[in-house]
Amino acid sequence: METVEQLRADARLEARANELREVVDAIILQARALEASVVADPDLDLSRPELLAIEILGDSGPSIMRSLAEQLFLAVNSVTTLVDNLERKSLVRRERDSNDRRLVWVHLTEQGRSVYKQNVEERLRLCRALLEALTEDEQEIFLVLNRKIARAARQFVAQSQS
Repeated sequence: METVEQLRADARLEARANELREVVDAIILQARALEASVVADPDLDLSRPELLAIEILGDSGPSIMRSLAEQLFLAVNSVTTLVDNLERKSLVRRERDSNDRRLVWVHLTEQGRSVYKQNVEERLRLCRALLEALTEDEQEIFLVLNRKIARAARQFVAQSQS
């Protein structure tokens, strides 16, 4: 049987979890608004999954199709269509592996790297704005706590998937 104090602690945790969800959702909404400004560029005509693929390739370097599909949480055939579109827009290029011709590597082109850099700069602008609202000591605490939260999130997702 739970004690009154345990029930109160559970209620406080539930209230904080709801508040955290709202805060995280607000930050994600702002990040998506910034992404939308990159996606909305009429010269690029990018979808959000296309921008995410560019981000993955920019962060990690060239990737095989299967790995890119896993990182995007999409089927390989969906990623094939996505990469076809990015290739038509001159943002990526495909290259067969010289040792295993079955493998196809996807690379960012120069134009793709430019879009990647533009997207990263937009994200950094948001991060700077978040940090500027805090003192230096608060910034350090914020980063320490967010690292801890990120580790807990990774562990939660790993446990959920097993």
